[in-house]
Amino acid sequence: MYKDFSGQVNQFFAINSKNYFLLFILWPFLAFITALTNYSQKEARKVVYIFLIYYGLTFVIKGDIFFDALGYAVKLRNNAALPFSDFFKIVGGMYATDTSIDIIEPLVSFIVSRFTSHHGLYFAAWAAIFGFFYLKSIDRVYDRYKANPGWNTMIFFILFIVILPITTINSVRMWTAAWIFFYGAYHVILYRDPRYLLLTLGSTLVHWSFISANAILLIYFLAGNRNYIYLPLALISFVLPNLIAPFFKTVSLRMGGAFQGRFDMYSNQYYVLERQEALAQSAWFLKLGEDLLFSYLIAAIIFVQFRFKNLTKDDPERNLYSFLLLFLAFVNFGKAIPSFGGRFQILFFLFATLYVLIYYLKLPDKKLTLLPFIGLFPMALYSAVKFREGADSISAWIFAPGFGLPLFTPALSLADLFFY
Repeated sequence: MYKDFSGQVNQFFAINSKNYFLLFILWPFLAFITALTNYSQKEARKVVYIFLIYYGLTFVIKGDIFFDALGYAVKLRNNAALPFSDFFKIVGGMYATDTSIDIIEPLVSFIVSRFTSHHGLYFAAWAAIFGFFYLKSIDRVYDRYKANPGWNTMIFFILFIVILPITTINSVRMWTAAWIFFYGAYHVILYRDPRYLLLTLGSTLVHWSFISANAILLIYFLAGNRNYIYLPLALISFVLPNLIAPFFKTVSLRMGGAFQGRFDMYSNQYYVLERQEALAQSAWFLKLGEDLLFSYLIAAIIFVQFRFKNLTKDDPERNLYSFLLLFLAFVNFGKAIPSFGGRFQILFFLFATLYVLIYYLKLPDKKLTLLPFIGLFPMALYSAVKFREGADSISAWIFAPGFGLPLFTPALSLADLFFY
């Protein structure tokens, strides 16, 4: 009976590729769901990508001064009033103390401002960049997942998708850079392909802090799998997280300019207190979701190492484990600086989830086992937090029939509909 029902569902959603875009015009969200159920098809993946851009086009901005998206929208309107000659100031201002060292965002904002001052096209442009590397990364993991689908692998695959979803483009620089870095690092770490170092280095043009992540990746690439160094370093990072904080300051002083300015801002005592007060005022589950998932993934890595030790002979898995140890130390040491280590912890989630998923793909048993079952609660809590954070920017009209409807209706977010 189950097979008959699932066959009917698959037949219902199996739409010919030439009809995907017609369906998207009639009902974008239904086309998106249909494409997800047929994700193995090349055409379906294109529809998913287009829907992500459509989300950016219909992006809802809440009137909160702490909401990053509002700042980008204001900057876009200001850029629209500038002459074209100011374009060269953006290119030449990378190391100036009064301009951003993240050169891609100013360029995108300035280029979009030549056409419109409305934020929709701006976030559509970022959704296109973010979505490209997001889906490229998912494709790499999906190609692995479909070789041995089951409850265990499905749980970790879904977690991988929701760790850093498209709704995080409200902070366009950091999280777009994160997916660019991950996609490049995936090939550098697992397959030792140095060509992708150029891509990971490109992430620094989107967000300056990825200079540090690239330094860690380059150290690993040159040093190789030195677990006798990485493991003690990871353990020390839990006990003495402030050990290398002076090193960050020394590097910023040597680089000077905007790099030093950014470090001084993030490490400033008043900024530290401000961040601590903001965290204290946050709902308890916001931080708990990340903390629980962090602890769970570390426990999962340890479990895999001891339980599946006989499966750790392949180079890609051994490479990823060694990099995880080094990157974990980097994350813990980085937590001494507000808005630094905690952000890269999200990137650690991606690599850690991939690592655990790879080993479950090697197991023939498809029944739900204890480790993924235990992880359901921290995964669900983390996912709920991500949904709540993203609900402020998702237009409720995006689920209704008719392409472009959210552009001609009053702004109404999912948060407005369900939480306010």
